[in-house]
Amino acid sequence: MSSTRLSRRSVLALAGASLTSGCVRQLESTVSRDERTPLSLSIKTVPADADATATKLARYLATRLQAVGVAATVVPMSREELLRDVLSNHDFDIYVSRLLLRRDPDFLRPLLHSRYGPGRGWQNPFGYGDLSLDSLLERQRTETGSVRAATLAEIQRRIVEAQPFTPVAAPRPAQATRPVRVDWPDGVGIHSLTGYLGARAVTTTSTASRTESTVTSSATPAPTEQSTPATTSASTTTPTPETTTDESAPENELRMTIGDSRPTENLNPLSTPFRSDGTLLDLVYDSLGRPVYDRMRPWMAASWEWADGDETALSVRLRDDLAWHDGESITAADVAFTFRFISDTSLGSLDQPVPSPRYRGRASLVESVDATSDREVTIQFGDVSEPVAARALTIPVLPAHVWEPFARPTSVSWLDGGNVTEALVRNNLEPVGSGPLRVTGTAARESISMEPFEDHFLADDALDGRLSRFDGGFSFDSLRFNVVPSDGAAVELLATDAVDATANSLSADSRAAAADEPGISVRTSRPEWCYHIGYNHRRPPFMNPRFRRAVARLVDREFLVDSVFGGETEPASSPLVATTYVPSGDAWDEATSELEFVGDSGTGTLDAERARSVFEDAGYAYSGDGDLLIQE
Repeated sequence: MSSTRLSRRSVLALAGASLTSGCVRQLESTVSRDERTPLSLSIKTVPADADATATKLARYLATRLQAVGVAATVVPMSREELLRDVLSNHDFDIYVSRLLLRRDPDFLRPLLHSRYGPGRGWQNPFGYGDLSLDSLLERQRTETGSVRAATLAEIQRRIVEAQPFTPVAAPRPAQATRPVRVDWPDGVGIHSLTGYLGARAVTTTSTASRTESTVTSSATPAPTEQSTPATTSASTTTPTPETTTDESAPENELRMTIGDSRPTENLNPLSTPFRSDGTLLDLVYDSLGRPVYDRMRPWMAASWEWADGDETALSVRLRDDLAWHDGESITAADVAFTFRFISDTSLGSLDQPVPSPRYRGRASLVESVDATSDREVTIQFGDVSEPVAARALTIPVLPAHVWEPFARPTSVSWLDGGNVTEALVRNNLEPVGSGPLRVTGTAARESISMEPFEDHFLADDALDGRLSRFDGGFSFDSLRFNVVPSDGAAVELLATDAVDATANSLSADSRAAAADEPGISVRTSRPEWCYHIGYNHRRPPFMNPRFRRAVARLVDREFLVDSVFGGETEPASSPLVATTYVPSGDAWDEATSELEFVGDSGTGTLDAERARSVFEDAGYAYSGDGDLLIQE
């Protein structure tokens, strides 16, 4: 029979003309199918000037969805709007963005556990729920060694099978620098706390000559249980021997470019829509512990130890020489306040707690924090292993005298429903922290300036162990971040010696352009984020795992790594791609093979007919015009 679309009246006329009952049923099925609504989806992401890679990936996905009959459109929006829609209001079909990767795999628990689905922030923004996965996520946080690795392998297989979101690729961040101006530490990324604290101005002819003559270099820090070793490489062309200072800049200022203007408008460590990477806040706010090179180290803490006979109670002693940027002394009461405040920013003034979306997962590891003296606190953990418990020690400590007044409830126009406090929405442009740098000024969408905090404990020259490399603290007189409209603009400023390095990671095209410039070195470090496709499980058709799997099979990772990410990228089937926990073996190969690209892998050529059959196998039907139809 013809596949031409027929009206219901035509079908009934044909039925009355003595057509067989089987043919009538087929025609009625066609009519019923064609009267259903074609599926249309929006893909939210940031504009190309904010993240060209994310935009390309979103457009790639849209064209593949269109090829299988889905009316897909890309909706570009600012970073703040995207994160508000995804993390706060849960107003999206699909989004494409970066997922910040953590050293310890426990970040998967708040990311995917069903208890976090109703909340805000990177705590289960997908609204995904699977009780069996919940059980595994709870179990891994109590385990160590090979037992934990086995549980994490099963978690990753479940993620591959259910596709709560689709990891695509984890690029190696690439920053460009002028090595004749600044000597950066090996083994860490430029734009990191340890990168800035280890940076030194090139002041002598011998040092400059050594840096200029470097063609390639690499360093690998000691590996940790939670992460793969970092590799930092530099590729330097012949530098120009001209002046290495910018006379328009203050003497001994470290000048950086950033592509994200949000920190110039909001420095609230609790504000999810304004945070993409926490490096600037790491410079301003200290925490009890820091992951430094090879392991978690005491930072604000002078020491810590587990209580005798109680492996869930950690006794922490603070350093004696701690002060806030406003001159007030830091006490153990500030630490206890911070954990209470992170768990409920209303401090009990509302019927329901209003936790900080940004740190809720880490705070949930802690049952209580008690200040036992001015310098000592006892942190009572739940049933968690020591490596997982250490995550809670990285929460930024906040001054109670600054934040307590902002526990008041408020409302904002951009947030749909739910309680909110002033603490979560204030812009905090004059932050009072205790970190090695303090903010001295901001110009909206233009720049942010910092200078060393003279009373920081790193300013001492008597540090022990691995922290001794930071003796004296930040070595420059000031640090300035200049907002640039694009990676290309950042490279141009670097080429003219207007800045010293790029904090923003460069796209593949800009990376190549920087490598061609005399005197510029391009350095890469281990992956810090993963580009991924997020699905809203609160809306059809994404409640159906078979539909999500069908969408995932439209993604040709090998092609994208070459054409969109430009190499220096790990294809990612797992969100633990940057750790040593990615499984291997037949079970893993079988799980990932079931999500193979439907087409000629590596070329990006989609087999549209096969791909349509995948959606049909998932229970979806097509109209006579080839549109994928919404299930009833």
